[in-house]
Amino acid sequence: MQPVSTLNIWRLTWPTMVSNILYMLMGVAVLKIAGTMGADAVAAVTTGQRLYFVLHAVMMGLCSGTTAMVGRYWGAGDKERAGRFAALSVIVFLVDGMLLSWLAIPFLDHLVGIFGLTSEAHALAIEFTFWTALYAPALLVTLVFNMSFRAIGNAKMPLWTSLIGCTSSVVFGAALTFGWAGLPELGLAGLAVGSGIAMTLTIAAFVSFWALGWCAFKPYNPFPGFVTNGKRLVDIGMPAAFEQAFFQGGMIIFMVFLASYGNAPFAAYGIGLSILGLIIVVAISFSISAATLVSQHLGAGDLRGAYDAGWRTMRTCVYLMLCSSLFLAFYAEEIARFMIDDPEVIGHMIDLTYILCFSLPFMGIEFSMAGSLRGAGDTRFPMMVTISSIVLTRILIPLILVKMGADVFWLYTTSLMDFSLKSGLNMWRFRKKGWLYNKSFVNNPTG
Repeated sequence: MQPVSTLNIWRLTWPTMVSNILYMLMGVAVLKIAGTMGADAVAAVTTGQRLYFVLHAVMMGLCSGTTAMVGRYWGAGDKERAGRFAALSVIVFLVDGMLLSWLAIPFLDHLVGIFGLTSEAHALAIEFTFWTALYAPALLVTLVFNMSFRAIGNAKMPLWTSLIGCTSSVVFGAALTFGWAGLPELGLAGLAVGSGIAMTLTIAAFVSFWALGWCAFKPYNPFPGFVTNGKRLVDIGMPAAFEQAFFQGGMIIFMVFLASYGNAPFAAYGIGLSILGLIIVVAISFSISAATLVSQHLGAGDLRGAYDAGWRTMRTCVYLMLCSSLFLAFYAEEIARFMIDDPEVIGHMIDLTYILCFSLPFMGIEFSMAGSLRGAGDTRFPMMVTISSIVLTRILIPLILVKMGADVFWLYTTSLMDFSLKSGLNMWRFRKKGWLYNKSFVNNPTG
């Protein structure tokens, strides 16, 4: 393994960062297109995206097992076993994605109903979410395919899947929404249909290239040791998956509290999070880099390198997040006015933006430290931290605030409480160094 340096971290991180920004820009573009149809359409898309993010986040948590095992064996020089775990992950995600997303379709009315939208927004949300769920398996396969390549230090292949997939999704989605080039005019549902078709075609092409051996990282037969290897993926990834499920569930409850204040705060929250997500993806990218570097160094038996990789990644992330928060705060009003022409929504967006800007440095610490722990296979502690924080800052405190009749501004402040608590606890765990001696990862390349 090469010594850890800021330059090495950036080489691994910048393609991931650009990839994540492309996905966030796609979400912003979808909301921008929906914004031309009014607040009900924005609320519907916000609801559909939030419900999909529950599934996406759960599966991304499960990807922790893929990152840890593929990165571990790649760092140990066992490319065959790394390719075997990658191929196994693709199969698992395709099957699980089909089961979880398509089983949810009969219950869309109930799922959308928990947000308490107006009747028009409710109907639009059901239609939009139906098509999103139908094409969700392709998006989940894209997720694990990209994560497998990042685990070996190749972040440029995922960049290409993101660039092609996101660009074609927006173009084809808009074309089906407005009926461009002779295509049917499907309205709001066209955004989900067009994006789904574009993403499915994109990942089908890339997986085919990979299966044919046209990439430097080759897949291997996943069936030898299928049950044992699958169990190892689940053992590592399940706590992180449960963590994300609980987090998303807590966020849905929080948004129900928020919806009680009316459509304007709800729409502002959806748009504001999408805009801020362009900055938050910086933390997510560094989290992935931290997990990759830590898993590879542990696979090579380099404990000092693993610790240095996590610590240096965190510092680099925080510096960048500080700069990003200042920039975002300075242009808060201009960004809000660009996204929607509604004075009430704009006012709520500005308040939310300022609060989340204070949260960004804490997000940087929390994401990168948790990423390092997950890369070492320590997924249970971040899970417990997230559960505790969500119960306190996204359920109990908001419930009290709503019962008190507090202004919606104070609900927004719970984001700062959430990330400051998680960052402190994950930093403490990382500094204790117990995760360095996980027996499944230290000098056990053939285990």
